Amino acid sequence: MASLEQRIQRIEDELAIGQLRARYCHLLDDRDWPAFVELFTPDGVFQGLEAVRGHAALMEFFSQRVPKLAEDFWHFCTNGTVEIDGDTARGRITLEYLSATNGVSHVSAGHYDDVMVRQGGRWRFQSRVITFYYLAPLSQGWAGRPFPGR
Repeated sequence: MASLEQRIQRIEDELAIGQLRARYCHLLDDRDWPAFVELFTPDGVFQGLEAVRGHAALMEFFSQRVPKLAEDFWHFCTNGTVEIDGDTARGRITLEYLSATNGVSHVSAGHYDDVMVRQGGRWRFQSRVITFYYLAPLSQGWAGRPFPGR
């Protein structure tokens, strides 16, 4: 059985990882690129629309290319799971993503698969891989048709 100190450390790690994931959404939506990039390890990887590695590539991708893909966006993450093994953690978290592109509102959902590491006492993303389930104009609905009765 784990000691009290180990159990408290586990709780503190889970809370810190939850804060890391929340900051990711807030900093991304606020387009605070310097703070956002610091959420990743120096060789951190983001894989979504394309794969980028390292702070310089992350900065270029998010500050230059992402704003061209959407005029505005909002990220909502829930149902996070995490398995912690020392200074490494792996988990999945569900994503709802709302955006506006060329004046058209879009809705999408998916999940992130995360590998996080503790470096210098702070949890950071070593890799974050996004899988989208769908992306559709809001007017069409995610299945391409409105809910029944509408």
